[in-house]
Amino acid sequence: KCSVLLESGISLSEALDLIVNLEKSKKNLKALLIIRENVTKGIPLSRSIVLTRVVFEPTLLSMITFGESSGILPASMRQALEILEKGNQIQRKLLGALVYPAFIGAATIAMTLFLVMYIFPKIIPLFSSLDIRLPFLTRAVRWFYEFSVQYGLWVVGGGVVLGVGFLVLYKKKIQFRFQIQNFLLILPGLGQLLQKYYLRASCRSIGTLLECGQTLPIIIRQISEASPSEVYKRVWKIIHDETTRGVPLSASLRSFSKSIPRIVPDMLSIGERTESLALMFHHVSRMYEEELDSFCKQLSTTIDPVLMIGMGIVVGS
Repeated sequence: KCSVLLESGISLSEALDLIVNLEKSKKNLKALLIIRENVTKGIPLSRSIVLTRVVFEPTLLSMITFGESSGILPASMRQALEILEKGNQIQRKLLGALVYPAFIGAATIAMTLFLVMYIFPKIIPLFSSLDIRLPFLTRAVRWFYEFSVQYGLWVVGGGVVLGVGFLVLYKKKIQFRFQIQNFLLILPGLGQLLQKYYLRASCRSIGTLLECGQTLPIIIRQISEASPSEVYKRVWKIIHDETTRGVPLSASLRSFSKSIPRIVPDMLSIGERTESLALMFHHVSRMYEEELDSFCKQLSTTIDPVLMIGMGIVVGS
């Protein structure tokens, strides 16, 4: 909103007044009131954002800071908006592609539990009265029913405790979070998908900041601080240290073949030789965005028959 209002020609204070009047979220409104008050006092917008203590991506904050110092704040905010919108668009597509499989999986589990726990017990007396050896599948279902009756609450309670413990460790312990994320990155299929997702955002931000005139070591340090992945946070930190010492970016990237595909340093090497590094970063970002978009479309079209067959096998059995 602010970028659109500033590009229309009004002042930053007027734009903030309009945004405050339109904001409905109490949490966002509180931060906006602090920003408006500080800007009115003459404090720069970037500094006012920091004073709100609201978590804000360092990369986007850097773009606003650069826009203020160079007199192109509306353009910088427009570029920051494009980065946010593109990231949100990719997230919505990925979540949308996964919601339906998750729903079908949950429905299959619920229907199976209903059949085993409520329908199956009604015919157990019939099975008991038969003087024959029951088929393996029937015996397996009966065992599952009896086990659930005796130990079901313990299993559910243990699962809840383990789940909560995992979430607490994942949130509080950086090393634990790093190990989990590193394991996911080496999984076939899922690892490549996560690599494309993280590198897409980083490459787009680096390319935009290079176009704004920022130096590469400073940009990489900001990318390291802003990365949501502990693995890539460490990767970019090491790359920052090496580029600060004068190591070419492409050479530094090649030492992280497990987390950065070879095509990335190869393309950036061309950008370094032709002095078009920002363009190459944008090209890598667009390439991964197109691949993620294609994955979402393919998943939505191919997952339906697989889910239906799987649901039929489980419930039918």
